[in-house]
Amino acid sequence: MMIPTAHFGEVEIDDKKILTFDKGLPGLEEDKRFALLSNEDSRPISWLQSLDHREISLPVMDPFLICPDYSFDISQNDVEALAIEEIKDVYVLSILVIPKSVNAMTINLSAPIIINVRNSKGGQIILDDRKYRVRVPVSDLLEKSGKDGIELC
Repeated sequence: MMIPTAHFGEVEIDDKKILTFDKGLPGLEEDKRFALLSNEDSRPISWLQSLDHREISLPVMDPFLICPDYSFDISQNDVEALAIEEIKDVYVLSILVIPKSVNAMTINLSAPIIINVRNSKGGQIILDDRKYRVRVPVSDLLEKSGKDGIELC
């Protein structure tokens, strides 16, 4: 299927790779269908492209790449809503904010996006744990990784 996007032109995606967010995302409740777009030039950053509004595309990445100790619990309600049967079916993404100065890029660790890769259902959960912040500087995480000191994640 060909999808029009505001940032990437027309992109072909496999119908089987459409992600369904029954509740949308906070602030984007009307957007229920998304595709995960990526290319070699932007890795490890991918783009969560809305199929309902072509102008909406969120930069995302696997938070474990820069925060290997990242951990949280998924509520039973969320497990049931996403029909999660096994942990191996869960793929986690975090939304990035990428300003003009890439060095000021931040990652949202307090509201991960959970995708059940078995059924392509997704949802964003808001963690109750105050351990994680909404705007964690990626440069700080990269600088601290592998070093002793205060853990940011």
